[in-house]
Amino acid sequence: MTFHSLALLLSVAAQQGSDTVVARAKEAIRPLVDSSSLVQAGYLPLRFGPVRDLTPMQGQHWLSILRILANQPVDLSHPTFVMYLPVRDSLIPVGVAYSRRIGGNLPAPTDLVGTPAEWHSHVFCRGVPGEGQVLADGVEDCRVRGGNPTPNQITMVHTWTIPNPDGPYAHDNPSLPYIAVGLKPPAKPTRDDRLFAVALGETYGAKLPEAHRIEREAAMAGTVSLLQQNRAALRELVPQLVAAEKAGDKAKFESLRKKALSTWSALVSTYKALADTPEKKARFDAELEMVLAGPEAHHHGGGP
Repeated sequence: MTFHSLALLLSVAAQQGSDTVVARAKEAIRPLVDSSSLVQAGYLPLRFGPVRDLTPMQGQHWLSILRILANQPVDLSHPTFVMYLPVRDSLIPVGVAYSRRIGGNLPAPTDLVGTPAEWHSHVFCRGVPGEGQVLADGVEDCRVRGGNPTPNQITMVHTWTIPNPDGPYAHDNPSLPYIAVGLKPPAKPTRDDRLFAVALGETYGAKLPEAHRIEREAAMAGTVSLLQQNRAALRELVPQLVAAEKAGDKAKFESLRKKALSTWSALVSTYKALADTPEKKARFDAELEMVLAGPEAHHHGGGP
C-alpha cells in the first residue's frame, strides 16, 4: 500500500467517524424542541448572572448540571450541553457539546469516541486584576491574566448538527448570525464575513461574552442608552439587507453591508468607552480577534 493510499483510507475513516458522531448528536437533540422539553430532560439555560448565554458564533447553551457533576465518559446519546439559535419565539437546534472535568494540569482530549476532534477548556479564575472572577479559556489564560485558577477545568467539544464551514467539531460556527436574520451564510467565510456575522449578532442579542458583561455593568450604572441606540441602527438595516440579497442587487447589498460594519465600529467604540477598566477593554479585543481569526485561533486548545 502506498503512502497516498493509506492517507486516503485514514481520511475516509475519519469522515465516516464524523458522520456517525454527528448523526448521533442529531438524534440526541431531535426531541428537545422547546424550553419545556429541555427542562423535562434535565437541561437549564446557561446564565452569567441574570443574563442568558447567547453569542454570535455559538448560539445559546443549555446544560445538564447532573451530567457535569457525574463527569461520566462521553455518551453520544446524552450530551452535557445542547445548543440553539433563538429566533423570535423558537429555538432552532444547531449542535451539542460533550464535556469532561479534568485536573488543571492535564491536557485536553484530542478525540471524540475515536474521531479526531477540537476540544477547548474553561476554568474559573479568581482575582483577575481589573476583572475579578472570570471564566477563563483554560489554566494558561487564567495565569496570563494574573488570576488564580480553580483546581479543575472543564474540557468541551462542540458537535454541530447543522452545516458549519469551520467543520463539525469547530469551536465556532460563523453561519449562525446569517441564519438568524435570514441571510445566506458564506461557504468559505473571510475575516470580513466573520466581522459582519458579529455585527449581525447584535441585532438579535448575540454578543461577545465581554460585551454582555460591559452592557450588564452599564445597565447597573444607568449608562447603557448609547449601546441601545447603536444597536437599533444596526437592526434597521437587516430587512434592507435581506431584501437586497433576495433581489440579487449585489451593489445595494454591499452598500448596506458597509453601513452595517460602520455602525458596528461605532458600537465597538461605545463598548470600550463603557468598559470601566483597561483589562475589560483588552478582553473585548481578545474575544473579537479570536472569532475573526477562525479555527486557527483555537488550535492551541483554548477558547471562550
